[in-house]
Amino acid sequence: MIALTAATLCGGEQLFVSGVPLQNRAATQTKVATIPIEVDSENYVFMKASINGSEPLTFEIDSGAGSGLVLYFKAAERLGLKSQGKGKGSGGGESTFDTSFVKDVSLSFAGVEISNQKLVVFPPERSRRVSDRVVDGVIGYTLFSRYAVEVDYQSRVVNLYEPKTYQYSGSGVSIPIKVMANVPFARVTIPVEGKPVEGEFIVDMGAGRFTVILNTPLVESRNLLAVAQKTIEELGAQGVGGNVKLLVGRLPQLQLGSFTFSNPLIYFAQDRKGAFASNEFSGVIGGELLGRFKVIFDYAHKRMYLEPNSHLTDAFEYDMSGIRMEAEGENLKTFRVKRVAENSPAFEAGVRQGDVLLAVDGKPVSELSLSRINQMFKQEGKEHVLEIVSGEKTKQIRFNSRRLI
Repeated sequence: MIALTAATLCGGEQLFVSGVPLQNRAATQTKVATIPIEVDSENYVFMKASINGSEPLTFEIDSGAGSGLVLYFKAAERLGLKSQGKGKGSGGGESTFDTSFVKDVSLSFAGVEISNQKLVVFPPERSRRVSDRVVDGVIGYTLFSRYAVEVDYQSRVVNLYEPKTYQYSGSGVSIPIKVMANVPFARVTIPVEGKPVEGEFIVDMGAGRFTVILNTPLVESRNLLAVAQKTIEELGAQGVGGNVKLLVGRLPQLQLGSFTFSNPLIYFAQDRKGAFASNEFSGVIGGELLGRFKVIFDYAHKRMYLEPNSHLTDAFEYDMSGIRMEAEGENLKTFRVKRVAENSPAFEAGVRQGDVLLAVDGKPVSELSLSRINQMFKQEGKEHVLEIVSGEKTKQIRFNSRRLI
């Protein structure tokens, strides 16, 4: 989910990468908590937390969730929470939708309790759909506004510090941020011939598998599709406001702070309504970029700090199959083909929209996550054998992956 959520726009040897130590040496401040997290292979981040003393629920951690604290309908129903008012939601995608809210809620995790919270409840059709795990809600501004938040993608922990005493002393790069509409913005530069493209971008952990998304007005005003030369339709972008129309291609470089990335994937928005049609900001920085760092959000001092991890110089790879799937069913283990790109390896081999995937390379899908399968399809020249149900027939399909962009 592109998570510009409701009411927003939306001891031992030290490892070095590019001369920068990966270990954060800043932990002289008051640490409030260390939270174990899960990070899937598409850079979405999850943690456990409770609402009003409930059993542990699964929340996505999302710096782009300006609503603060969101619960999906099924979880709210299961907890017996009663609506105390109505609201409107919008974000990535062109539609708005009705929400409800519950006041005086308490959120607890890792020995920490945040009380007197307003919780936004999304309707049933707006639950998270890009994962094969049950996700109960989203934690955004509620967390980031109260603490200095250190997100360590590689070590799989989030550390929280008291913001008043927090003073970064590590060797990472400091980047100024602005917090507007409860979400953080950072400046990104894209060198192109002539005048560089520069703008304010939402730092959005909820856009996990995306590198950078450029808003429609910026794409059009700078004629960036011509600069990219080759683009293809992105098959499966989904925001809280519905489907997001994107093209995906590459540009020569991307700059974030003092870091320069070569040949990055860039997503070019085509929406005419909703967040990505806005000219009030330039786009979104997603998890495919953020996941290459330990990221520290320090709203109190209006800074973000980036410490590279071992993935800093990984190549930016896109799907090489042509398949985009969605998880269905009560256990979210029915993987159905939502879209298949024409002139792609999977299409040429006979995969069609609506087909259900049973196994990949001899492994049943029950042993694989959806994000893991998507990562498997990013290996060039790899032969894949799929077992699928197409209509009433079960068949085996073979294809060799190849670069689409």
